This record gives sequence, structure tokens and C-alpha cells, in this order.
Amino acid sequence: MYLFTGHRDHKVDGKDRIVVPSAYATAITAQGHGVVYLVPGADGPFLEAYPGDVFEAMAAGQVPNRFDGDLARKRAFFGNAERCELNGPGRIAIPKRFLSLFPQREVRVVGMNTYLELWDPGRWEEVVGSGIDGTGAAAPRS
Repeated sequence: MYLFTGHRDHKVDGKDRIVVPSAYATAITAQGHGVVYLVPGADGPFLEAYPGDVFEAMAAGQVPNRFDGDLARKRAFFGNAERCELNGPGRIAIPKRFLSLFPQREVRVVGMNTYLELWDPGRWEEVVGSGIDGTGAAAPRS
């Protein structure tokens, strides 16, 4: 079982790779077959990164069926998914078509319980913010 929390920023290297934080990479290697599936975010310019086993479980429940009324969402999700293997010390290569999401070549890797999100750090601050007020306490949500 995964429990991804927190976030870390990583630079995109010259081979278009980022380092997945070690605690995340260890869990993905042990449980997720050392694979993540990158999918464009449903509600913004970021990527969702699903460990292999989580993606496979989702896929098993979403076999495309022409009689199912939600084929458009399945096409958008599965048709845009990219399989990426963790290599070296927990690195993944960002496919070229997704690199424009990270104009400063920096990626914020965010734990989202059973999956990760990959954000441009500036965009994250605009949309989500730090979640901490000036005193170090959690900022109230309006």
C-alpha cells in the first residue's frame, strides 16, 4: 500500500530525466514493478504519475466497452498515458511531449496518497500555494 505525502523539487537533467524522491522510488520499485504511468492532469497543466500496480488496477476496472457511456474520458486517459520505467537511482525520463509543462526545467513531485503529481513549481504556488501561513501553521482555506 502506498501513502505518498509531501513534495520535493527536482531539476530536469540534460537527458530529460527527474529523480523521484527515494522514499517514493523505493515503494514504486517494491510494489509497482519499477514503473510509473504518466497521464496529463484532468484539471490542469500537470502530470499524474501512477505506480504500475495502481495503474493496472485502475485499467482492470476500466476496460473500454463501446456500450459504456464514458468512452471519451477513457480515450483521453489511456490514450495519453505514457509508461516510464524507473532507472538508476529512481529516475524517470519525461517524454518530450510533456516537457512544455515544465518551462523552467524544474518539477515539483507531490505525494497524492496512491499516486504522484508532477507540477511546475511556479504553477503549483499559483494554484495551490504553500498551505502554510507566515507562522508555520496551516493556512485556513476559504
